[in-house]
Amino acid sequence: MKFRMFKKWILACFASISTVLILTTAFAVDNNGLFQLEGNAVQDGVPGEDWATLYNNGANTGGSSIKFTDILHDEPDAMGNDPTVFTGGRKDIQDISSWGHKTGSSPDKDEITHAYAAAYAKGTDTIVYFGADRISNKGDAFMGFWFFKKHIESLGDGSFDGMHSEGDVLILTNFPQANNASPQIRVALWDTSCSKADNNDPQVGDCTAKNLKLLLKSNAICGSGGGDLACAITNDEDGLYDPTPSPWSFQSKNDNEADRFPYESFFEGGINLTQLVGGDSCFSSFMAETRSSKSFTATLKDYVLGDFELCSVAIVKECFKGSVNPAETGFDFPYNGTVENDGAGALYNVVVIDDYGTPGDTSDDITHTIGTLLKDNTANFSGTILNSQQNGPLNTATVYAAGFEGGELTITATHSDVCEPADLSPEISVTKTCSTAVMAMDGKVVVGVDFMGQVCNTSSGSGAISLVGVTVIDDGGTPGAGNTGDDQTFTIGELAPGVCASYSSSYLPSTVNSSDPAAAVFSDTVSAVGTGKLGSGTVTAMTTAHCHLCPADEHSH
Repeated sequence: MKFRMFKKWILACFASISTVLILTTAFAVDNNGLFQLEGNAVQDGVPGEDWATLYNNGANTGGSSIKFTDILHDEPDAMGNDPTVFTGGRKDIQDISSWGHKTGSSPDKDEITHAYAAAYAKGTDTIVYFGADRISNKGDAFMGFWFFKKHIESLGDGSFDGMHSEGDVLILTNFPQANNASPQIRVALWDTSCSKADNNDPQVGDCTAKNLKLLLKSNAICGSGGGDLACAITNDEDGLYDPTPSPWSFQSKNDNEADRFPYESFFEGGINLTQLVGGDSCFSSFMAETRSSKSFTATLKDYVLGDFELCSVAIVKECFKGSVNPAETGFDFPYNGTVENDGAGALYNVVVIDDYGTPGDTSDDITHTIGTLLKDNTANFSGTILNSQQNGPLNTATVYAAGFEGGELTITATHSDVCEPADLSPEISVTKTCSTAVMAMDGKVVVGVDFMGQVCNTSSGSGAISLVGVTVIDDGGTPGAGNTGDDQTFTIGELAPGVCASYSSSYLPSTVNSSDPAAAVFSDTVSAVGTGKLGSGTVTAMTTAHCHLCPADEHSH
């Protein structure tokens, strides 16, 4: 008859500092109303969500969790082939660049069928729950759960993309089934200052193996009310959770019925990353693994790997109404924005790259350096796009951040806003006066008409803009498209807002429009045209002057 000293395995609080860490602001991972750690995957009378809650809601929602990996599937195919088996000799003490994987098989007791993780926020703490199930419960279960700061991916050529970072977290859960054997929990951090184990019995704070520093060691019971900052549990064999229903499709090799977990087939646990590991809770990938023994130097067997980006950043950008710059060579647009750390841990080396309203052209990008941004904090940035050649450009800002000091800027978000166009209101006006005089010319008495006037740029206010190519044309008293032979053109050039230019000349009218010469009236029309700078459009104006032969009747309007 099999004897069990313990039917549940757990993680305990960080022994050497637990009295310091368990404060009113520190939240235990069990019995906190967030998640059920009672040894099954289904929702029952215990407060909090369970894996079934997250599974039924889907990976994009995950109940009230801030991140959920979904239920990651890893069951071998009908031929027993599993593409996520470690190649021989791979160990946790090696960097990921030294790992390899293949398509093969693991011993049934080491074959993971599913793995999962979810993160929750409790006050300022980030609490992560993790779990896995295996295809057979016949034999010891030595499992590890990695939380990587960098994105880790297994590649098709049998290698892994990514490397360890200082502070990666490894949780070992050991379930030996020998008589008088007790479960063990170990938590370690990746620390390259460790060249080997400090001694034969490492304690908390010691190097427990190459590249691994011991953070926790325990044999306590999850759910015992001890305020554990880390704990875990398996479904036991006391009848209540043997077997326990599986919310997802599952078939054990030790049970003829589907969709239920025989004892020690299902495992779950939790860790308060903020209190136990520290405030730097930016993790990007999650891995569940099986191992040949409880040792930190054990050979790795099967694994399940998935994204688990706990840190995130948000950005909001607003670009305001523009104005024509003083040189009238382009437009200026003020903008500002806000960056928010809406993830689980501090962000480092935060920068905002503003595209200056020229998407696709990085030569004029502006960098706003923010630096470190703590969880739930915000930072503002502002600037002005100068000399834009577009009136109302699309302005995009992208924020980049690292999850740890010196890390890659892989955490990012983007927001765009169309700048409100500047007002452009080109305007032109023209005036004209005239006078007549009788004169002798070539032995004849003739009438001459003198005229003069002003053309003005009358644009004003925020839409004021200079006019270029300003010209005035006088029709010589013969209006009509076919009577341009006597037209006079005055080239004015450029007129700034509020500036006027004068013109004047004379002509000899070719006809008298009255049978009474003394009552003759001579009329001619001037038209003015100009083009506003920066593509603001062409404007025209026109006026006509009427000149009587006799000075007493002379008038204009």
